[in-house]
Amino acid sequence: MLLDNPGTVTHLLETLTGEPIFADVVRQYSIRASSDNGLGVTVGHPMTQRMAVLRGRTTDLPYLFAESRFLPERLPELAQVQLDRTNDPIGRVLVAHGLKTVRQALPQPGPVGSEALSVMAGLSSELVWSRAYRLIIDELPVFAIREWFFRSVLEVLDREARS
Repeated sequence: MLLDNPGTVTHLLETLTGEPIFADVVRQYSIRASSDNGLGVTVGHPMTQRMAVLRGRTTDLPYLFAESRFLPERLPELAQVQLDRTNDPIGRVLVAHGLKTVRQALPQPGPVGSEALSVMAGLSSELVWSRAYRLIIDELPVFAIREWFFRSVLEVLDREARS
């Protein structure tokens, strides 16, 4: 259900938890593409890296850690601005701008890197599963996203199953 859901992860989490979700964007900065960038651009091409924890607006519970790399120039200008200046999750931004996406699986992300571990400060023991995918918009890869789900999502699913 969670790993192959075709909708946005934001919508899925809001439906499961019954609370609005926000992106606690802990780092967002420009980088240069490496050879394995997953977005089909040449080495050195400018891209944006974003690390965020998706949290419940009411409970402040962390549900997911996401590390995203994207090509801002492949997005409408207003979507770029919204990603730069708000705590809206990527999925909400894409839906708000009417952008239709196709998700394409990427190899599993493996362990969280050292930079991400420092960002999560003590939450890594709460990670229960992960996925990695590319978001295609207008037949062009725009986002490469790695997500790690926290135990809190399992607890919500367990509560749902019991009710």
